[in-house]
Amino acid sequence: MDEIFDVFDEEMRLLGTASRQEVHRVGHWHQTFHCWVLHRSQAGDFLLLQRRHRTKDTYPNKLDISCAGHLATKESPADGVREIWEELGIAMEFARLHKVGVFQSANIWQDVQDNEFCNVFVWVRDEDALTDYRPALEEVSGLYLIRVEEMERLCRGQLETAPVHGFDLNDAGVRCERKTGDDAV
Repeated sequence: MDEIFDVFDEEMRLLGTASRQEVHRVGHWHQTFHCWVLHRSQAGDFLLLQRRHRTKDTYPNKLDISCAGHLATKESPADGVREIWEELGIAMEFARLHKVGVFQSANIWQDVQDNEFCNVFVWVRDEDALTDYRPALEEVSGLYLIRVEEMERLCRGQLETAPVHGFDLNDAGVRCERKTGDDAV
């Protein structure tokens, strides 16, 4: 069964609902939940990145923010915390997240017109371990930490690659560790 999303005009005024397939075919504006996980430790500040599973309909096998997903019809941004559970395997209370804001994102990926109102949040963790994450195999094929400073430099175009550390997941869910410097984004 196809998911149903609320659809909006460019000013974020509710227009009605449409199926996920129609939303991405036509390019209707819709809402998403985005959560950046910031790991703070003695070694520094790191952002969590996920590698999207190779079977995802948009951006398969690409690095992505820590956790993201569409909001279904009548869902609020607070309901988006289910994505943290679905993708990362951690139950989360919405009150623990810090709101960054809402931004508009318009992208075309192959035949998908993805016009989103992205509700962006940050979850701050005082640790650098990835051991408590239980990524969903159908969603995520790896989790990696990247230094905040290096992520900023990548986004500004000052670096072409940067070291990460974390793990890849094979199809059986076995973690294959990646150490700093073994891989670059």
